[in-house]
Amino acid sequence: MLSKKKFVEIIEKLRKVNDFVDEVNNKARQLDDAIISDFFNASSLSISHENIVVELLEEMFNADDTLSWWLYDLDYGRKYEDGCIQDKEGNNIDLSTVEKLYDYLIKEQGENLR
Repeated sequence: MLSKKKFVEIIEKLRKVNDFVDEVNNKARQLDDAIISDFFNASSLSISHENIVVELLEEMFNADDTLSWWLYDLDYGRKYEDGCIQDKEGNNIDLSTVEKLYDYLIKEQGENLR
């Protein structure tokens, strides 16, 4: 079982790399014609196995695409808003932090095993 602490560390590393890639891309776009090469995408600087890491975590938690949705659509939870995810009864599920995401994934994993 992956501990909450280790899960948070992994997600934080992914977030830092994504933030760095975004920053480099933005800086490159500001240079316009000053860049001689066709390099306009810093994603090659990112963790080369990010997709595998995310896929592995989703598999570990039986999470379908919940994790990738939280990472990319919600920008590591920074775009989270109340109501963007609800349970079967229509109650809000708070996924505003990586810790709350972990708790949710653990809970869902237990329910999926029943």
